[in-house]
Amino acid sequence: MMNILIADDDTASRKMIAQYLKKKAYNVFEAANGIETFTSILEHPINIAIIDWVLPGMDGIEVCRKIREKQKGSYVFIIMLTAKEEKQDLIEGFEAGVDEFIMKPVNLQELIARIKVGIRIVDLERKLIEKQRELSGTNEMKNKFIGIVAHDLRNPVISIRGFSELLLKDGTNFTEEHNEFLDIIHSTSRNMLAMINDLLDISRIESGKMQLSQKNGSLNKLILERIQLIQLQADKKHISIHKDLPTIPEVAFDVHRLGQAIDNLITNAIKFAPIGSNVYLSLQQNGELVHFSVTDEGPGIPREEQHLLFSEFHRLSIRPTGGETSTGLGLAIAKKIIEAHNGMIEFETQEGMGSTFSLVLPVARSIVPGIDHIKK
Repeated sequence: MMNILIADDDTASRKMIAQYLKKKAYNVFEAANGIETFTSILEHPINIAIIDWVLPGMDGIEVCRKIREKQKGSYVFIIMLTAKEEKQDLIEGFEAGVDEFIMKPVNLQELIARIKVGIRIVDLERKLIEKQRELSGTNEMKNKFIGIVAHDLRNPVISIRGFSELLLKDGTNFTEEHNEFLDIIHSTSRNMLAMINDLLDISRIESGKMQLSQKNGSLNKLILERIQLIQLQADKKHISIHKDLPTIPEVAFDVHRLGQAIDNLITNAIKFAPIGSNVYLSLQQNGELVHFSVTDEGPGIPREEQHLLFSEFHRLSIRPTGGETSTGLGLAIAKKIIEAHNGMIEFETQEGMGSTFSLVLPVARSIVPGIDHIKK
């Protein structure tokens, strides 16, 4: 049954409306002032609130504002009773969270029509909540499944990569063709392991299990360390990495996770940049924010695909220029890592002219040395 609250300090008017609604088989609550109105909505499962603008103690607009600020759970559809007809008054009401207005004196047929609109909206909101719960459960099952599968696959793939590497080091005992096959096994297992690690990361993040251990540190140093590890990939494609990394104030970060995000931006640039082109890395401070940017000379990202950049499991039409593999998870993972650091990722791109991706992080707050700050 639909629960309706009628709030009016005019007893006769309030009782008349209440009796009329009861005859229409609605469950009716009453309130005579602003405090009673606000309390009733918080304490009872009110679906539709009919509130007079002028109420003792707290007027209807203030009640509406407080309801929108404090009330959790199901949406309350608010109909405001008023004698005010000025456009500015109505705008004030809508900004406070009013859904519908009815001019006084109240026409009961109009009131019922407005209530029916409210019922449709309340029902739609209820169905939306049910669907969200259903999707949340499905998503949780998906993350659990991905986590279990990726975890179980990781160890055998590590073994395949390790044993193939050992055999390659002892390549003198094999023919050239056998060594070629071993190289393929090793390369494929390495790519598979990267994909499995991405799946494990996205599973942890989506399940709320990613933890950050943040300490103040040098972003310059971290970036230079990551470049050393990635340099070989650039050399294989004859890509020149240009660095503009002046010393900046310390940033609070998790070394492993932020390193992962930095790796993703630089390797993406190398992955999609033409052979023999350039990648530019820059670091700068703007007020209380630090920007680390990676610019490539690649194909850029088509406008119609840009909204998919940070989505999970979406691959764009642009392809790596050296046959590299991609899970479609890297940018989604990097975005969540940066947001967990209270930062954000920005990008600029133009088809045929390359792309720039930037990590934006706050300058470090004071952190006691040696104490880990954990954030889920």
